[in-house]
Amino acid sequence: MMKVAIATASSEKIEGILMGFSRFFQIENSNISVFYRKTDSGVSKQPFDAETYAGARNRVDRIRNIEQKYDYYVSCEAGIESYADLFFNVQVICIYEEKTGKYLFGKSAGWQVPTKDIQMIKKNTIDHYLKEKGFKSSEELLGLQNSRKEAIANATELALVSKRF
Repeated sequence: MMKVAIATASSEKIEGILMGFSRFFQIENSNISVFYRKTDSGVSKQPFDAETYAGARNRVDRIRNIEQKYDYYVSCEAGIESYADLFFNVQVICIYEEKTGKYLFGKSAGWQVPTKDIQMIKKNTIDHYLKEKGFKSSEELLGLQNSRKEAIANATELALVSKRF
């Protein structure tokens, strides 16, 4: 039985991370023992660029402080990445593998956020922004195939690929 500690209480993030582990290791979710707890990222409520990666690692380091040992410690930090005058909403996964002591990172594909709306997002969050635009969920905006849960699953799989090097 694989043991995974996840640094969130968000069911959407937990489900996405479990999907990624299940697909990568080709095992059923029932073969994964999960512990989860909300942890603080230590970064802005709406992180941008490198702060997103720092937040993901901070969450993993905080969940590693629990008494019981796990095979993997995982977190997901949503953030905005910028390139020139373009901005993208992404999901960053950080995994700490207990056996090797390695940090593994993965990132989802991102959808472009209108540059004209970045100041609004900086003042609040991307979730607040989406609600202001009339979207009740990421699936409503992106469709099921590109949902936040699916983006998290893909980013988790990409982080786990780093185990192979």
